Amino acid sequence: MKIDYLIKNGTIIDGSGDARYEADLLVNGDRIISIFKKDQKSVKIHDKNYNLNDLSFKNVIDATSHIIAPGFIDVHTHDDQNIFIDRSMSCKISQGVTTCIAGNCGISLAPFDFSGDVPAPIPLLGDKDAYRFSSVSSYKNAFNESPSSINISLLTGHSMLRVQVMNGEINRSATKDEIIKMQNILENALIDGSIGLSTGLAYPAANHAPTEEIIELAKVLKKHDGIFTTHMRNEGDNLVESVNETIKIGELADVRTVISHHKCAGRSNWGKSKETLKLIKEAKKKQHLDLDCYPYTASSTMLLKHFVERADKVLVTWSDKVQDLKVNDINKIAKEFNCTIDELVDKLYPAGAIYFQMDDEDLNRIISFDGTMIGSDGLPGDKHPHPRLWGTFPRVLGKYSREMKLFSLEEAIYKMTFKSAKTFGLEKRGLIKKDFFADLVIFDPEVVIDKATYEKPLMPALGIDTVINNGQIVWQSMKSLNIYSGKFLEGKSFN
Repeated sequence: MKIDYLIKNGTIIDGSGDARYEADLLVNGDRIISIFKKDQKSVKIHDKNYNLNDLSFKNVIDATSHIIAPGFIDVHTHDDQNIFIDRSMSCKISQGVTTCIAGNCGISLAPFDFSGDVPAPIPLLGDKDAYRFSSVSSYKNAFNESPSSINISLLTGHSMLRVQVMNGEINRSATKDEIIKMQNILENALIDGSIGLSTGLAYPAANHAPTEEIIELAKVLKKHDGIFTTHMRNEGDNLVESVNETIKIGELADVRTVISHHKCAGRSNWGKSKETLKLIKEAKKKQHLDLDCYPYTASSTMLLKHFVERADKVLVTWSDKVQDLKVNDINKIAKEFNCTIDELVDKLYPAGAIYFQMDDEDLNRIISFDGTMIGSDGLPGDKHPHPRLWGTFPRVLGKYSREMKLFSLEEAIYKMTFKSAKTFGLEKRGLIKKDFFADLVIFDPEVVIDKATYEKPLMPALGIDTVINNGQIVWQSMKSLNIYSGKFLEGKSFN
């Protein structure tokens, strides 16, 4: 019998959080077909015993001194369009990521059918030409016809529902009829393969939506096992109130809920994670409530005045109006333009920025919290992106686990794999287990570290040796192999 891959001499951390162990792996097609100890003479494959000496292998990977882990799952991305622009998805596979959850923060490439001007943060996903998918089915079909190197799952953005149903009149609450129309679009999206609903309540497109509007939409998720994720209404002065609002929505709609990129933004709010995590811990006793975060104390999104006001430092990274704008501190750019900060934002918008506004102690507390998942929140469309786009997962492994010892490597990998697969309903992903999909990363635990910086953000990490997605090598020896084995993943609750 000829097997596609033998991965030998490695140490397996299987994604469950359990202790590592030494074993060899057999991969055939897109599945893990056997896991066996080195001294075994025979293996069981498809309920039949085979002598190892009778097997031959198309490829043998020697993982000596390396960790073999499930492919990482990036639970918070804006890769909706990037999977078509850069099919290699080097920014993610170079980190060991094999699956991305797109459609976060209330914005998704599908379903969307609207030709007018769009409010923030919708332009983060691209220009008007990018919005060519009126249904999730059309998006899914386009990906299946021309897949990328990673798997993709898609949330439905609340802001997209609002803008198209309310015909751009987003500075008010939706009417009852408009909510019904949004519910219908959302239900069709879920039937077509969307895994849930996301909101971006901090942004102009959605910040006029009352809590009741979100609850009514979230109720649609229940019968489809959909998940609710939220960039909350406020991550600064009203952070605690926003956490309580999120808990209320999840409880009344009775749906799995995820707080996106949990943070305490603005110096006056540092330390509030003690209170928010206590609220989350209590709520978890009676409802499905989770959170994700990225391992940086700076955030990145559109250039917006109320975000600028609370940050210690702001780097402006791009502007549609000023095409040749160089990345620089907002105060220096305002001086060059001889105007106030508010005037500058108006001159540059639509534009992007990196905001330095969080405290290390809050970040350490949040990332260490039991069950916190990891999401990069990278913006691939930025001309000068935040380093999290290329560095998030190796940074957790290298800085936060190995160097700072905030949690074990087993716990770090659990946060990036099986915890995420369980929460988002990605069946047979996130574990190294027989008959699970062969999404794997092989890395050197003593070397792995992020190299992307704020000055040079497009730098691949060190220590990620080999990445396999659906049984095919997509990244090896610091380069993409341009193998497009990704699949469109539809969610299924198995909590």
